[in-house]
Amino acid sequence: MKSFVRVFAAVTLFVLFITITIQANDKRASLPASVVSARTVYVDNQTTTAELQNIAYTELSKWGRLQIVDTPQKADIVLRLSNGNYLKFVTGEESPPTSKPKTVNEKFAGEDEAVPPGSMRISVIDPKTGNSLWSDIRKTDNAKAATHMLDGLREAFDQKHK
Repeated sequence: MKSFVRVFAAVTLFVLFITITIQANDKRASLPASVVSARTVYVDNQTTTAELQNIAYTELSKWGRLQIVDTPQKADIVLRLSNGNYLKFVTGEESPPTSKPKTVNEKFAGEDEAVPPGSMRISVIDPKTGNSLWSDIRKTDNAKAATHMLDGLREAFDQKHK
């Protein structure tokens, strides 16, 4: 009888784990209708390297699902590439601070989890509202890994079309 209880408990835990895993994957892959129906995309490179933007252009062109446009105003969605390195432009006309400046943590829509070193956040942004509609973090620390930066977005599109 003890062995039956152990087997039953193990099977129950296994089924529970699988159910939770499937639900977590479904939430991550879920795309709003506005993203699925999008035809045009603007790439907003907020990383410190143009190479990642070039790879994004190449991967989007290979995919053929979205047409790249040159301004966010012409885009149905914005693909934001970010690696946690943000620059703030300060003109020379501003007066210098009179005391030690406070550190400010600027958060962008959908940017609530840190991007690990050697990785990049890929976010789909609504150009009209600036709201984050979907995001993923991918390793981009080498050229081969960087070519897979859009795999999560492609998989999310595929899940929506099943």
